[in-house]
Amino acid sequence: MKTRSMEPELLDFETPPPGERERIAGYLAFVNRWLGGTAAVAHHLRDVREPATVLDVAAGAADIPRDLARRYPHLKCIAFDLSEWVLALAGGVPRIRGDVRWFPFRDRSVDFVIATHFFHHLTDDQIVAVLREFDRVARRGIIVNDLSRNRRALFWIKLLTLGANRYVKYDGPMSVRKAFTAAELEALARRSGLDWLRVRRHFAHRLTLAGERPNPGRT
Repeated sequence: MKTRSMEPELLDFETPPPGERERIAGYLAFVNRWLGGTAAVAHHLRDVREPATVLDVAAGAADIPRDLARRYPHLKCIAFDLSEWVLALAGGVPRIRGDVRWFPFRDRSVDFVIATHFFHHLTDDQIVAVLREFDRVARRGIIVNDLSRNRRALFWIKLLTLGANRYVKYDGPMSVRKAFTAAELEALARRSGLDWLRVRRHFAHRLTLAGERPNPGRT
């Protein structure tokens, strides 16, 4: 646990059979709603009072955008993901399919870019490149929401996935092994030139790397 695992998760290279897809999406929605995923993002948007656009990168089945829209009706949430099968489950919000490596958005075209459980799938170099793309596209701020890598988190995720299907049972613990310490996220922000981003700890062994741009009016 001293260093991040670089082993792939099953869903990084397998497309699950149709009968398993809704179960996987349901598990991720449960984790986000009841184990702090949505709350961690919402914490950073709680003071946004005016209408704003929120682009959720690697949104999956879009449970976080739907929950944010219910909490904050003035936010317009957009789901962006590479996976066609998971976006097919993302009803209720605008959806765009695409690859973050070729980010199809203009400079400063949305107010906030958010991402949950995405960065642990990337290498450190890829994270630096993606953060810079987020910075290019986001007019106001960035919220990266991921897991804290520690043995207690690994114990709990193994317990919670005991009765799950093979994808969740393998990928859940692997997500913790591939996750971050606060110091690692801070170092990645510095490498990206985004020293206005700060790490915050949240419930259920979760970290956010987030902040609002010091000069949001500049391009």
